[in-house]
Amino acid sequence: MKNPWMSAWLSAANSMTNATRGVMMAEMNKAQTELMQEWQRAWIDGWMQVWFPGSRRN
Repeated sequence: MKNPWMSAWLSAANSMTNATRGVMMAEMNKAQTELMQEWQRAWIDGWMQVWFPGSRRN
């Protein structure tokens, strides 16, 4: 026989866990995107200084 209270508790816990997971995944995706953009910017700026030593990028 199923315990209805345990079922309700597990359902609520699962909903909360899924919502938290969604927020965390969105934040991780945002951080990863920012990191990749920063990395690309650093590499491009570095190579621009090698190819065009007198110019500066804004």
